[in-house]
This record gives sequence, structure tokens and C-alpha cells, in this order.
Amino acid sequence: MTESAHLDPPQQAAADWFARLQGDPALEDWTAFQAWLEADAQHAAAYEAVEALWLDLDALAANDARPGQNPPLAANITPLRRPTGSPRRGVWMGLGVAAAACAAAIVALVVTPRLAEPASTAYSTGRGETRQVVLADGSRLTLGADTTLRVRLGAQQRDVTLVDGEASFDVVRQEGRPFVVAVGARQVRVLGTEFNILNHAGRLAVSVRRGLVAVAGGQEGSVKLARGQQLVQAPGAAAKVTAVQPDTPFAWKSGKLIYDRAPLPQVVADLNRYVTTPIRVDPSAMSVTVSGVLLIDEETAMVRRLELFAPIVAETTSREVILKAKTARR
Repeated sequence: MTESAHLDPPQQAAADWFARLQGDPALEDWTAFQAWLEADAQHAAAYEAVEALWLDLDALAANDARPGQNPPLAANITPLRRPTGSPRRGVWMGLGVAAAACAAAIVALVVTPRLAEPASTAYSTGRGETRQVVLADGSRLTLGADTTLRVRLGAQQRDVTLVDGEASFDVVRQEGRPFVVAVGARQVRVLGTEFNILNHAGRLAVSVRRGLVAVAGGQEGSVKLARGQQLVQAPGAAAKVTAVQPDTPFAWKSGKLIYDRAPLPQVVADLNRYVTTPIRVDPSAMSVTVSGVLLIDEETAMVRRLELFAPIVAETTSREVILKAKTARR
């Protein structure tokens, strides 16, 4: 068996984290890993080096041996089970000569003959909550209120599924390893850029602040968006591309919601991700539009500001807040 190369503390910690996160880690593991990544810039670099080694070995494992030839390198890499009672969940060590040489350059790992694809990791926020996430590749995600998404960093592609809510993405460019966000039947595909996606209450909005993204999966075919462009699809309507101030869709990150003649039901759908008392639009106010900047604040204050921006009044019951047109108030 080949002796492990000497590792500095960040490398050793990165190897331990990589091993620990294989399989089905608990939420506490991911939270601790996130804290470790953000504690020092060297941590992310060390983890990327370990992940890069895994990608190389995984690619080698994918090559089948041809008849009459020696088996591929991956056939010489076998798992080494950890001893009972070991505090680590598993450390991989290459047994083949070539694998040992590769491992000595960065870290000695034990890999299975065919490493399973990494499991997806779920991130979520509650009402009124935001959360920042730094992925192992250095990409940064910010989750808006009441948002759920899943992340899987694979060897050939980085995948995110935005289940519901809103999130902004600042993606590190990696040639040959695109970053793809699935939103319902659509896919937003990038290499490196900054963009924002809203997927809530049947409404989709993809906005670009930097770079170029391609949105596929709709009836209109693949649509490319550049800085200051936004693809919007309302429930039951066709998607359309419009111009937008590049920073406007990201205003929620600084505690603001900006509207320009937005339908009141759309505004209420946004507000309901921030408040605990549900807000409902009365039929009398369905055609009302809203223009202005709403501060994300205490919910009664947000409703009061909304009354100033639009010809509506709010009626509060024990269960909900109902927004009615002023002429419909009783």
C-alpha cells in the first residue's frame, strides 16, 4: 500500500470534508462544511483541488478496458474500508501506481472503482428569511424568502433545481462544466455570469446582470439573454423578453421590492413570501397596478405603504389581510 503524501492542514481538512460529504450527509454536516468553506479563502481552494482530483479519477474510471489490453487505471483503484470506531466516515487511498502518483501531488484518497454521482443538497429559507450559500466551485447563491432549491455538482455539469421562490446566482466560469438551473420545464444554462430567477405562483422571471444566459424548454425555443434583459412569463401567458435596469431584479437583496405598473396579484404573491399573515386580493382589485419601491419591513408597514402606492384599502381579519379597491370598501 502506498504511503499518503504529507498534507498541510487545509488539504487534510478538505480531504476529510470530501469523504464526509459522500453518500447522504446530514443537514448539520452541510452547515458545518459551509462554515469551514467561508472561514478562509484557502479552504475553498483546497477543496477544489480535491474535487478536481476526484473528477480526474472518475473520468478514468469511466473508461472500459478493451479486449487484449491491460485493465484501465480505475481497475487498480479499490475501496479501503475505515476501521471500526474511526472518527472519520471514510478516506480514500489509491492502490494503483499511477493513482498513487496522482494522489501524491495533492492528497492521497481512497476511491471506489466507480464513484457514485454526488447526491444533491437541498437549501431552503422560511418566510422573510434570506440565505447566502457558497458552493464548492466558488459560485455564490443568495436565496430569497420562502425559497427551496437543490444543488448537485457533477463531474460534467453543475445542476441546480429551483423548486420555488427566488434566488440570485453569481457563477464561477468553468469551461466544459456548465452551470444549469432547472425551473419547471425550462433550463437556464450558463458558464459564468450573474443572474436572478423568480419562480413562484406560476410566474417565471429570468434576469441578467452580467454575462449571457440561454433559457430553453419553452414554446419559443432557446432564448439568449444579455445584461439588462429579462424573460418573463406570467401564468397562462406567453413568455416575453423585455429590457430592465440590470440592478432592479436584485433589489430584494438590499431589502427593496421595485415595481413598475405591476399587477397587484403579482405584488401580493411576492409579499406573501415575506409575511406570516396571508394577503389576498379581492376581485374588485384584480386590475389594480402598482408602481413604486416597497421596503421589506414589518408586515403591517408593508401593507400600509402598498395602500399609498395604489387605490386600494386593506381589511384585516383574524386569518388574512384582504386588499380591496377603494370604491369597494364597505
